Amino acid sequence: MPTPDQTDVTILGAGLSGLATAVLLIEAGLSVRVLEAAERPGGRIHSVFDPATGTALADLGPTWVWTAYQPVVGRWLKKLDLMTFAQYESGAALLDHGPDRPPATAFLPGQDGSVRLVGGPQAFIDALVSRLPPDCLKTGCRARAVETSPDGVTVTASDGRQFGSARCVVALPPRIALQSLSFAPDLPAALGTALAATPTWMAPHAKAAILYEEPFWRAAGLSGRLASQTGPIVEAHDHSGPNGWPAALFGFIGWPHSVRRQAGAELIQAVRAQLKRCFGPDSPDPVAVHIEDWAANPLIAAPADLTGPMAHPQVGPEMLRQPVAENRIRFAGSETARRSPGLIEGAFDAAEHAAAGLLNELKS
Repeated sequence: MPTPDQTDVTILGAGLSGLATAVLLIEAGLSVRVLEAAERPGGRIHSVFDPATGTALADLGPTWVWTAYQPVVGRWLKKLDLMTFAQYESGAALLDHGPDRPPATAFLPGQDGSVRLVGGPQAFIDALVSRLPPDCLKTGCRARAVETSPDGVTVTASDGRQFGSARCVVALPPRIALQSLSFAPDLPAALGTALAATPTWMAPHAKAAILYEEPFWRAAGLSGRLASQTGPIVEAHDHSGPNGWPAALFGFIGWPHSVRRQAGAELIQAVRAQLKRCFGPDSPDPVAVHIEDWAANPLIAAPADLTGPMAHPQVGPEMLRQPVAENRIRFAGSETARRSPGLIEGAFDAAEHAAAGLLNELKS
């Protein structure tokens, strides 16, 4: 049996909540190991990057924060020295009624208080990773088993590597944690039921990022907002940078995941055709169209996420936030949060709650 790699805390998942938990514990003087199954950190925060410079050009996951209503986000923006700018909303929206009718224009209300990060939510990930010590984060390392004993916690990865610690924080979507990890001893039955009942925000969705040479719609008096009854994009917004560059739109794909899967590469062609129909035959062609189908990602979407309603997660029962296995294991995915579960605010709230609880236990 290999000797476990020993730290004070093992964190499973290098999404926003896992990375924020790691930073808080490291700042408190603990040694931490973060294990991430994917080849990159960030979880549902994912970006289109400029291949030449590595600059994040567009978001494939969450985009907005609401700093006027989300004090936890405000604290982390200040802590990480990040800036925001207002979502571009000036001008009319286009209403797409399908290929048999020309689009109409209308002024649609924006989302009150929505702002974007300079550099996108990727800036949160980059700032948090920069605060981790060398060799703290291990990507491409998928945890399979979590075993607790009087001596601590041992996490076994799919390749047989073992990681030992006094505590473990599971910062995965609750359903993914339940289906991908085996726990010894077993989790309490009520907790397993609660984890299984907690939907993963964004899991059924697909998002398109469309890059252009310039935000041509602004000069035409359009906001970049698009609402469609037919799709494939059912809702789009201006996604350009604070000074109009990089120029981009983003849109939510309204086709069900089963239809998206069957469409394959034809989905991108359908998006291009829809944009040409809406903005006119003489409108510029996109430089690139990127589509992230979160329903196809087994690290994000559980089977139950693809059959249930696309409802935003509600604040779950308190047992999701309580330690188990004699206080050795805590859950801290964004959906376990006390506020804004599933959102960026929820990820930070879950991290703060898990880190504070763990540190209080160690002090006592």
